[in-house]
Amino acid sequence: MPRTIFVTGANQGLGMHTVHQLASTPDIVVFMGSRKLAAAQEALSKFASDVHASSAVIPVQLDITDKASIAAAHTLVSETLKERGILGLDVLINNAAIFVHSFEDTYATNVFGTVAMTEAFRPLLNNVNGGAILNISSGLGSMASYPKRPLPRPLFPAYASSKAALNMLTVQWAMQEEEKGSGIRVVSICPGYNATNLNNYAGTMSPADGCKVIVKAALEKDGKTGVFFNKDGENAW
Repeated sequence: MPRTIFVTGANQGLGMHTVHQLASTPDIVVFMGSRKLAAAQEALSKFASDVHASSAVIPVQLDITDKASIAAAHTLVSETLKERGILGLDVLINNAAIFVHSFEDTYATNVFGTVAMTEAFRPLLNNVNGGAILNISSGLGSMASYPKRPLPRPLFPAYASSKAALNMLTVQWAMQEEEKGSGIRVVSICPGYNATNLNNYAGTMSPADGCKVIVKAALEKDGKTGVFFNKDGENAW
């Protein structure tokens, strides 16, 4: 049975490289979410030759701030799984995010959009093949990472607080899944400071490297839940 994975915000940056690397492995069906379907199709064309013969990439139009778009994506994924005789979705990777000064816009995507996406797709998740919700967070969302004043770095209150909120959602959702006994893992992942459109390519890491911790977690069928980690191990909340 192939491993089925949905990646939001996957037409560029970490999301695109995550899809690329997942699809390069055997027996993977990865849904590539993108606000503009054409952008996902264009991104896929760049690495289509690397997709493993037993795997598939399916572009999906998805705007996580639009409930109608989420519903349409849910229908497409459900029908695709049914057509392929697959029981459900194994992994949801909540990668879509924005980095702007506006609290309203930031939270609309990074928090409320992620909640809407997760609530809509949670019924599709199962633990037959190692179910998981992977929330792509940031070290900026770790309150433990901030030293005593004065802070020797720029402040990004909207983005940083949205990722702190996402980390709390990880804890809450993990607790809910534990209470249900579902076996679904819920974790936060910090992929590092990657050079992507999100930060005007100012990052110090290549997203092709930064995504590896995400890919590894997506392919794993067991592990800890309710944790926050990066490539080097667990992060403090």
